[in-house]
Amino acid sequence: MANAYLIQTEPRPNGIEATFSRVREMVLQANPTAGSLILLPEMFATGFLTNPPTASAEDLTSREAPTPRFLQALADETQCAILGGGIEAFASESLPFCNWTGLFQPGKRTPQAFYRKRHPFADEAKHFTAGTKFSSFDWQGFSVSPFICFDLRFPEDFRLARASGASLLTVQAEWPTSRALHFKTLLRARAIENQCYVLACSRAGKAFATSSAFDPNGEELLDADSAEKTFCVNLDVSQVNAARANFPLPLPKIHV
Repeated sequence: MANAYLIQTEPRPNGIEATFSRVREMVLQANPTAGSLILLPEMFATGFLTNPPTASAEDLTSREAPTPRFLQALADETQCAILGGGIEAFASESLPFCNWTGLFQPGKRTPQAFYRKRHPFADEAKHFTAGTKFSSFDWQGFSVSPFICFDLRFPEDFRLARASGASLLTVQAEWPTSRALHFKTLLRARAIENQCYVLACSRAGKAFATSSAFDPNGEELLDADSAEKTFCVNLDVSQVNAARANFPLPLPKIHV
């Protein structure tokens, strides 16, 4: 068994350092077991911005970039793997940003897995360069593939992740309550069709769909409300293996 913690939080109005402090407080209060996986919402430090001020973007090649520095320090402090990200300053005049997430592990100095959102949403696409690559990492016997929010509406990407060996899919999001039914329905579908665990960490607040988790058979594992709260989900890789053995499904071919 392995534990994953979904930190359903919201940005503080007085800046990212205050948000970092609150996230750290929530994580430490949860007292996660060493080796656990900790998920944060999409753009957790700033909230989802489709046209952010330049000052909100970070040069991820710099050791002084605030978000990676915070996440690495928290990984070291908790001895947990942490999946979090934000706004990257990208070398393009027309589309100068990227929406990213990365895996931070204890004792490392750079993200061990890095993913840029492949499907920018609405006005986000006017300012953010779309990612072109998938990412994955190994954790507690799982092969984990991260995705970000609007990516959820593109099942072909999730199928390719499954064909590449994924057994756990994560979605970091700031999804509106007006489409909360879509959010849960699509998350459940991604779990069923790929026979994977699916974890979705969302932003706190009544304006946003709540965090969710589903097992490889599509059973819901989490009953969340909109409050700022930490949720712990227990995962068992043998459940993935059993679901696939009991009901084998063909995999898509990967074209290189």
